[in-house]
Amino acid sequence: MTSRILHTFFIFSFVINFLFAQETEEIISVASYLESSELNASPVDVISGEEFKNLRVSTVAELSKYLTIASGSNFQTNALDGVDQGMANITLRGMDHASTLVLINKKRQTHSGTPSDEGEGYIDINIIPEIALSRIEILKDGATSLYGSDAVAGVINFQTYQQFNGIRIALGSQKTSNYDQRDDSLGALFGGEALGGNYVFALSTLNKSPLNASGIPKFAELGLSGLGNSFKVTQNDSVVSGPYAGDYNKNQTVPDPNCVDNGGILAGPRCKFLYGERFNIVNDEDHQKGYLHFTRPSSKFDYSATVLMAKIDVNDNPQSPSYPALSYLSKQIFPGQGGSPFNVPVIWYGRPLGSAFPSPNSPKAIFQYHFSNRLIFDISQNVDFELSLTASEHKNKHNRPDTIESRFEAAILGQGGPNGNEQWNIFSPLENSATLIDYIKGSETSIKTGSLISLDGILRGQKNGANFALGFQFNSEDLQINYSEMSRVAFDSTGKLTKGADLLFLGGGTNVDTSRNKQAVFFEANKNFGGALDLILSGRYERLNNESSFDPKFSFKYSFSSDFLLRGSIGTSFTAPSMAQMFSSAIRLGSVRDIDDSPFVRLAVLGNPHLKPATSENISLGFVWNVNKELNLTIDYWAINYKDRIEAESAQVLLNTNPYATSVTRNQFGELIAVSTSYFNEEKTEINGIDAEMNFFKVTRYGDFNYSIKATQFSEFLTPADHDAGAHGEQSIMVNRVGKFNYDAHTHSLPKMRLNTFLSWTINDWVMGMNTRYVEGYSNERQIPASAIALGYTNYVKSFLVHDFSVKKSYQFSLGQMEIGLGIINAFDKKAPLLYDAPDFSFDTKVHDPRGQLINLTAEFNL
Repeated sequence: MTSRILHTFFIFSFVINFLFAQETEEIISVASYLESSELNASPVDVISGEEFKNLRVSTVAELSKYLTIASGSNFQTNALDGVDQGMANITLRGMDHASTLVLINKKRQTHSGTPSDEGEGYIDINIIPEIALSRIEILKDGATSLYGSDAVAGVINFQTYQQFNGIRIALGSQKTSNYDQRDDSLGALFGGEALGGNYVFALSTLNKSPLNASGIPKFAELGLSGLGNSFKVTQNDSVVSGPYAGDYNKNQTVPDPNCVDNGGILAGPRCKFLYGERFNIVNDEDHQKGYLHFTRPSSKFDYSATVLMAKIDVNDNPQSPSYPALSYLSKQIFPGQGGSPFNVPVIWYGRPLGSAFPSPNSPKAIFQYHFSNRLIFDISQNVDFELSLTASEHKNKHNRPDTIESRFEAAILGQGGPNGNEQWNIFSPLENSATLIDYIKGSETSIKTGSLISLDGILRGQKNGANFALGFQFNSEDLQINYSEMSRVAFDSTGKLTKGADLLFLGGGTNVDTSRNKQAVFFEANKNFGGALDLILSGRYERLNNESSFDPKFSFKYSFSSDFLLRGSIGTSFTAPSMAQMFSSAIRLGSVRDIDDSPFVRLAVLGNPHLKPATSENISLGFVWNVNKELNLTIDYWAINYKDRIEAESAQVLLNTNPYATSVTRNQFGELIAVSTSYFNEEKTEINGIDAEMNFFKVTRYGDFNYSIKATQFSEFLTPADHDAGAHGEQSIMVNRVGKFNYDAHTHSLPKMRLNTFLSWTINDWVMGMNTRYVEGYSNERQIPASAIALGYTNYVKSFLVHDFSVKKSYQFSLGQMEIGLGIINAFDKKAPLLYDAPDFSFDTKVHDPRGQLINLTAEFNL
């Protein structure tokens, strides 16, 4: 986004803001631009602001725990992933980030500057201030015909308050029962009249204290590295004195004699390092968010402006102290180097600063905004035109500590330190001076920025008994990724690394400065026949660079009676490759195991500029049955046939297929040191399942009862057996991924069924609730070694059933109302089931919350 465009945008916003008019609050349905026409015609979940509060979660991201249609969402930090701390997303149908479109007040938000590990751009929902949230609308159907790219699995629209009168103050505190971790929140919402119009203003803060993995039994025990501090003697040798004194045979492995005293673990012949306990389950984070909506009246048109801003600081984010020196797996330490007591060369399996040293922090600073302006012109009694301009940006500054390789090599040779005369002792690391330690310290530093400007126009009206909408959308999207000099890498035209980062472990990446434009026109029309049948037809033509797509959708609803409605739809959708998938290249942390079962985590992922958009065919068919005035039932069958789905090549599959392929690099000892992957268009993916919902409402003399059951069952999630089949055009046997952890596939966990129940009982000024969440167990087809079996791991992840209880009391007083609430989340302290996923944490970070029982206290004042 150029400075001139931004300058013009803000001048436009400023001038319009003080000239034009107030709009009346609009009831928005995410399923249609013709709000009333699609009522019940498409499967939509609506979660009101009050219902969201009753879930008693600290952040919007935790909503995914209560959505049966969400699977594998990033609702919590996974520090081992390395890129998503302080960020969050919700994905639907078990699909990738890019298949769920997230909107704010039905307007697009930019993708994050930091792509996911799969290179996908996704929308960081941590921009939403919880206190300003009016409702959440979730369209469980493809919607490219309305909203464009990425709406394959569905659409989530976060609707903020457009009108509010008064003052609301909300305080909250949530604490773990078993550990010393808490979330403290404070929010304020104001609304009223000002400057001839109406305004809504909100501020919110959230402070999260850290929870280290070492505090939760078993959850980090698999994070055990063989690269602690050990040596392999290349020839027979004898050491006369010192801690390494003794006689050694050729190829004998020698652990650090002070291994245990230095915090290491003796396992087999090596001194190993339990790095998993160094990472956090929850980081120390500060969230600050602001919101403003303003409207002013005019006789000719209505005007509104909306601003959201969020600043997230990840303050600690501890890492492994001085990551293992992967480059030294291919080097010999000769006598006289690195303080070696040996008389022959040795191979070092270690890290410069190991278990005896504290973990360095990897802080992050995230800033994002969303600024939207809208004009609505009343052309005639039945026709209006909406024009909106929206700008958004997401910037992520990340500092990841590591060791500077060139300086460390100089120190090994005795040429380190400020004066170039100090030698690094890898055999007795505690003897190294503070100045020498500071000399070798460095970091992978990056700034990643995504930005978007959207211009939308929609003409709505009615003619000859039909409702219609015609529109256009122009998007200008930018991605900038800047690495520091020592973090920068380069590849040649064949994908070979020509310049590595000057870091021992973290790989860095390439700088990116690219942009693209999208243009689209779309329509929607609805007509009712005989009062019982509604037909809805929509379509969208979208063009981006050299690709284009036309996506139609046909929907219907037929009312057999006032109590029974049949509905269905068929249409197409598409997902464009992210600019990161096309143009960025980076060396990332991964999770693969070599043929000797040793873990490895450094992978090169190269951009592919030849990617084409993924396309899908979406079908749904269901009914809504009002059994009586107190009970209704909804069942929907849905299917998504995905073609050319954009995938990252699986490094694990590459290794399993050919451990010595050209994309696999090994040193002279046969040890794995690099795996290069890229992105490709997979042959196809076929998904189908059933959503079911039952709602019961009863008014009695004992109070009002609301009870609902929501469930999603996957029937099939078919992907090629050979994960990389589509990369080379081969046909492949399809494998059903349902009920599996899918460690070797991009889909990850796909429990067959998720079921949630919600019960509330309102009597006088009391509201009591109970929520139940069930996740069916699933298998893990990863080979489990005997050492993990001895620790209690199996190839099955157990089912997960938890109950939440809450109570809320309202008090009326002269100035307003006060609500006091208490919640017990996971009331019976159910532990997250164990999952063998070395070298990651020992639980499924995308599905389960490992914190156990949580106590939640809130107080809200409405004045």
